[in-house]
Amino acid sequence: MSTNPLSPLQKVELLKQIAANPTIPSPPTVVLRILDKASAPDCTIADLCKIIQVDPGLSGRILRIVNSATFGLSRPVASIQRALAVVGLNSARLLVLTISFPEMQRKMGKVDARWTQNYWKSSVAGAIVARELSKRIRARDPEDDMAAGLLRDLGELILQQLFPEAYHKVLAEPPEAVLAGQCAIEETYCGLNHAEVSAFILDRWRLPAEVTEAIRNHHAPDEVTFSSATARQRAYLLQFATRAAELLQHPEEDLVLQQLLVIAQKHFQMDETDVHAFLLPLSQKIADFAGLLQVDIGESNDFQSVLARAGEELVSLTVSTNLDKERATEDTRRAESEARRWKHEAAFDPLTKVFNRRFLESKLRELFDRPQDNAAPFGLVFIDLDGFKPLNDRFGHAFGDLVLQRVADCLGRQVRQGDVVARFGGDEFCIFSDALDEQGVQALCRRIWQHINDLTIAMGPNEGKVGASIGAVQGSSTSLWEGPEALLAAADKAMYQAKSQGKNRIVHWQAPQLDDVPAPLYR
Repeated sequence: MSTNPLSPLQKVELLKQIAANPTIPSPPTVVLRILDKASAPDCTIADLCKIIQVDPGLSGRILRIVNSATFGLSRPVASIQRALAVVGLNSARLLVLTISFPEMQRKMGKVDARWTQNYWKSSVAGAIVARELSKRIRARDPEDDMAAGLLRDLGELILQQLFPEAYHKVLAEPPEAVLAGQCAIEETYCGLNHAEVSAFILDRWRLPAEVTEAIRNHHAPDEVTFSSATARQRAYLLQFATRAAELLQHPEEDLVLQQLLVIAQKHFQMDETDVHAFLLPLSQKIADFAGLLQVDIGESNDFQSVLARAGEELVSLTVSTNLDKERATEDTRRAESEARRWKHEAAFDPLTKVFNRRFLESKLRELFDRPQDNAAPFGLVFIDLDGFKPLNDRFGHAFGDLVLQRVADCLGRQVRQGDVVARFGGDEFCIFSDALDEQGVQALCRRIWQHINDLTIAMGPNEGKVGASIGAVQGSSTSLWEGPEALLAAADKAMYQAKSQGKNRIVHWQAPQLDDVPAPLYR
């Protein structure tokens, strides 16, 4: 592969090629059904039980995991329904994927056995450390954090499988260089880093954005403005878990322990003594969890021997030095963080938590500013809710706000990473995709239309539904429009055409046909 840096668009294209490759791991059919069902807003535990119970093997593995020492239940559970109730509906899909992942990996092409063993050692250790730290800080979803810890390095498997020669060059780098900058080295040889590959694939498997966003950025969370506090906390938690897993594999690299202690003190208020006390009991849990997943992690260093190896004086001196450096730059970082926070808040609609009109217009300006010889496809979808005003008038503004929030959440679930969902104003939303062809735009519109029409919004005794009049414009060149305002006007005009034809339908205008009378694609 080329060692030249890839542009964002080239990265998107390469990720698409990776996703389409038949040799990469893919969840079994029953797991895909569970992932799809669990993403529906009206899904219940009973719905998931019906799917899981058709696979006795999966049912047995779920019960074995939930009844294990990892969960520490006072009494064992005997039914899938009780097991899912223990885990929680939101975490059930991630638990199922966690259980199925080792079997998915075994179906991949042959990868070096020693490398695979080290991979599972790191993944299992990261999963247990993430879950236990999540419990310590009383995070909302320890099981989600465990799954994120296990799946965070999925991209390594994929890069190793698809680009073996390029990834061999990554592995040939000195260990200290890889530990200090693995993602940058991977991008040099492969064009992509494992974290962005992991996040892209998991996003296609419909994992929550708060998981995929954290995985994408866990190697350098300080450099990112996150969309939610949950994603931000999870990214730092995964950063800690990654350093702890690296400590087991590279006890000779003093820098790993030094970085781990700095992360612990800065983000989790844990001093050196706290870190030792936290890690020491986890070695047995890691071994037990590997046995439950039936993966080989080989003879593993335990935290007791690794931590005993580190000289107390050296560690204390290094941590003190690092903390002094942190304090010396804290004012600067605080100012930069505050500036990023204001910038982040200025880009989002406070009610629906999707992007606002101003941010959408800035993305459209970027589209028109790029070179005209860039023929990458793009699509713009304009959505107006049908029946919103009567509900708002009848049940009040609080109900209307809930409708807008539920619709925004629904839209966010239907788009891909990188697509922009924005509230244009009132009950109008837009979706902009910088890499979606005509067929993709049509499929997106149909998904949006179907899911909005399937929504039932309830607040106390009040209940209602809305429809959606959708207009879409797709093209591969901006030369057909004078500017972003004209492109927005075209999508808006298509939406009003949908309204004039009876509402709650889709009208798609191709760029060369803007003066033609459009025909509805879906009713």
